[in-house]
Amino acid sequence: LVFFFFVIGFLLADTSGLLGLGPAPITNSTAVAKVNGREINWLSWQNLANQLQQNEERSGGRGLNLDERQRIENQAFEQLVSNILLEQEYERRGIRVSDAEIRQAAEQSPPPEMMQNPELQTDGRFDPAKYRRLLGSAAARQQGLLLSLESYYRTEIPRAKLFDQLAGDVF
Repeated sequence: LVFFFFVIGFLLADTSGLLGLGPAPITNSTAVAKVNGREINWLSWQNLANQLQQNEERSGGRGLNLDERQRIENQAFEQLVSNILLEQEYERRGIRVSDAEIRQAAEQSPPPEMMQNPELQTDGRFDPAKYRRLLGSAAARQQGLLLSLESYYRTEIPRAKLFDQLAGDVF
């Protein structure tokens, strides 16, 4: 009887986590997934999920319910996995982006958000001259605009090159 209660008590304590033998606590560097040998840590997943949630709340003008938060967390996870897979494919195919390509893309084809910015429009249409002045201004450096544009083009240019390679194979 003592043995029986000892075993039952130990199992209850172990499964309840009272003995501290349960799963390790989640830290910022805890891996939430592993994709082809590369880990996705908890902090990067949560940062992206929070950023997506804030964007959704701003665009919707209201708070999100639990189902919407779960959907966005899943979306963030899928986006991180996709990014890793794309980076590995870029590396496999030898797709690289030079600084000159980034400069040319920034000058020739502004991101859609910039084209819709009312400060860069004249008579309701995008004004390339205003955009070029903005790129050359000190305010663009101070506000981090140039860094965000570089980040944008470092992800978009390889995608376009990959698409060109894949579409070229089809034809």
